[in-house]
Amino acid sequence: FAGARRGGEPVRLNCRDETLELMSDPLLWEDISFAEPLPPPGVWRPSPPLRFDISAARIDANEKVYYDELRREGAKEEEARAVAGGAAHGLSGVALWPRLVLDPKGDIVVESRGPRGEGQKSHWQTVLVLLAPRPVPVAAGSVLQPE
Repeated sequence: FAGARRGGEPVRLNCRDETLELMSDPLLWEDISFAEPLPPPGVWRPSPPLRFDISAARIDANEKVYYDELRREGAKEEEARAVAGGAAHGLSGVALWPRLVLDPKGDIVVESRGPRGEGQKSHWQTVLVLLAPRPVPVAAGSVLQPE
């Protein structure tokens, strides 16, 4: 990944990029209201702590997306299955994207990704914070709890 080669900078992806597939349902990472004072600088910890449960259904769906794309690009079936399986079970990092609520009632909302994290047309990028230089193999039922 480019971010791993740039000294830990996060990777930025187009919100329609289907090479980024989620392994867990999205969670609210941070909630900032620009109508209120910003929190002081320093270490920030989510409250409650975040817990990402790796989903078998998402891994299976991701494997199909990767397999179909590899086959469309001309990969042989055996190669496509092996690569798609490895990619679907490889955790690269944590994806972050903005959701802007522009009025107090929440009627005017700008969604840079869909409600389940699915890609959609948006000018806002998704930031992928890499957790390791190479994807880490995970299985359904695994849990990620960032600190």
